Amino acid sequence: MATRTLGIAKRGAPRAVYAAALLAVLVGALLGAWFLSGWHDVRMRQREVRDAPSRAASQRAEQLARDLHGELENLIARETRRPYFHYQNLMHDPKASLGMSVSPSPLAQAPEDKLVAGYFQIDGNGRASTPTINDDVPELSESGNLAGNRAFRDQVVRDLVRDLAPPKVVAESAVLVAEAPRQQVVPPQQGAQEVIQIDANSYAQNITANAVYWQQWDNNMNASPQGGSTTGNDGGTKKDPPKNPPQKIVAPPPGTTSAVTVTVSPLEWRTLTFGGVASLLAVRQVQTPDGNLAQGFVVDRATLTSRLAGKAGEMVAELRTGSQIVAGTAASVDIAPGWHLSVVPNPRTIARAARDAASVARDFLVRFIGIGTIAIVVAGCVLWIVMRAERLARERSQFAAAAAHELRTPLAGLQLYGDMLADGLGDPGKMKDYARRMSEEAARLGRVVSNVLGFSQLERGNLSVDPQVGSLGEALCELAERAEPALDRAGAVLELDVAPDLRARFDRDALARIVGNLLDNAEKYTRGADDRTIRLAAIDKGDAVEVIVADRGPGVTRGARLFQPFSRGVANDGPAGLGLGLALSQSLARAMGGELAHRDADGGGAAFTLRLSRA
Repeated sequence: MATRTLGIAKRGAPRAVYAAALLAVLVGALLGAWFLSGWHDVRMRQREVRDAPSRAASQRAEQLARDLHGELENLIARETRRPYFHYQNLMHDPKASLGMSVSPSPLAQAPEDKLVAGYFQIDGNGRASTPTINDDVPELSESGNLAGNRAFRDQVVRDLVRDLAPPKVVAESAVLVAEAPRQQVVPPQQGAQEVIQIDANSYAQNITANAVYWQQWDNNMNASPQGGSTTGNDGGTKKDPPKNPPQKIVAPPPGTTSAVTVTVSPLEWRTLTFGGVASLLAVRQVQTPDGNLAQGFVVDRATLTSRLAGKAGEMVAELRTGSQIVAGTAASVDIAPGWHLSVVPNPRTIARAARDAASVARDFLVRFIGIGTIAIVVAGCVLWIVMRAERLARERSQFAAAAAHELRTPLAGLQLYGDMLADGLGDPGKMKDYARRMSEEAARLGRVVSNVLGFSQLERGNLSVDPQVGSLGEALCELAERAEPALDRAGAVLELDVAPDLRARFDRDALARIVGNLLDNAEKYTRGADDRTIRLAAIDKGDAVEVIVADRGPGVTRGARLFQPFSRGVANDGPAGLGLGLALSQSLARAMGGELAHRDADGGGAAFTLRLSRA
């Protein structure tokens, strides 16, 4: 039996090792595969989160560029259809009047479209003019922003005349042209050109509009009965003549029907420095018999930037020229030749995207660590179950061997003395002693069986006691009296120190089991000691009574797990035992409302103290 038990123990130990190795490989492989695949997904998601602001900026740049390009195309298409004579302060519209008359240009006031900073016209002599300023008739200048209009014209003179002034063409005087206009053949310009046929009278009035205006004023003054004030064609009251009246125009002779050809090229975008910054201009060339003209308008960059900022939201939208583009710094889309719209994510958005990307990795690591910890705990629990099963298997094997040994010894004694009595062997004078020995072996066998049954009840949870207040001293004396003969025959000496009148709350059967187990252990573990005295004492502690069983044996091995089933306080080569007595005794003590504890005895040995309540 012992050999078979050792074989089971030796075979049982590797099972836990194999289970631990298998669980470690399985859990490690699963966690490793999950981490690798999950971390790859984390990297992809982080890249998407970090790139999200740039993608949004690209989409916003494309949308804004389409909108802005549409606005600019609509603006240039509308301005392309504008007659060339609108670019002067006074004009004669052939469709409105066939006689001698001029009126303010639609451009004489502030531009209706906020994208237009101002209109300009430059002749072949390098003279620049704007529709809002009339130097000959200052009262016709736009008065709402006179200083700003003059500043705009001065800026045109400084920045645009040199680059946009058309080639100088020698022309006849305006009077001669008005009287006998001639057609000129001019080379075609790049792009679609518009050729306009305009009657000589209208053409003459447009090139000498200020003179026509002065003549109208003069005629009205002569026709006025008071001769002091009159109302001009512009609707205003004119009290004084023009400060610098131009030469009077001579109208074409009656019956003159000659037509004048004017060629107008389409407006084209150009980038020039205006006001110290690169600006977007729309420019066209106008060819007339009296010389070429450059007409156009300047796009208000501040208004354009303000509109873009309003539509860009949290992003930063900027207009840049081709030389200002820095690769990789912004989403850039063309809106006009040489002009780009750059949209950059807001720094707060980029920082938020970086935090979101970091949180993606952090959330994955938290989940991985949490689930990995749970997996490791579960694997540990499985391993603990396997180890516990192995331990229980070993304990069963050890219990079977120990139980067989514990039962075999008293059974052998019973069989021996029973055979002697049955066969009449031995000394007839010792028959009574033989019977007493049989009784002692039966009692020992009963304690073993009682411990096994008690542990079985403890495992099932139906171990119960009925503590009552009674004479503890009397009960201990009876137990000592019954145990003393067996201890004497075993070579042990029982020393009793109990006051008969001690009272406590206890259960007699439970007390008998506890004291019996303690005395039996003391006798068993002191067989090799020089002093085999076993002391049974009861001490009054006021509200409690302590029952002490002490011996002078080798004591309990350091680190021993006392009071646990199948655990013993000596090495494996010690006396045989089941390892159930102390565990059962402590459970009985607690069931009575007391406690069983161990301490090293004075002078060596072991001492166990049973503490019972007096009430």
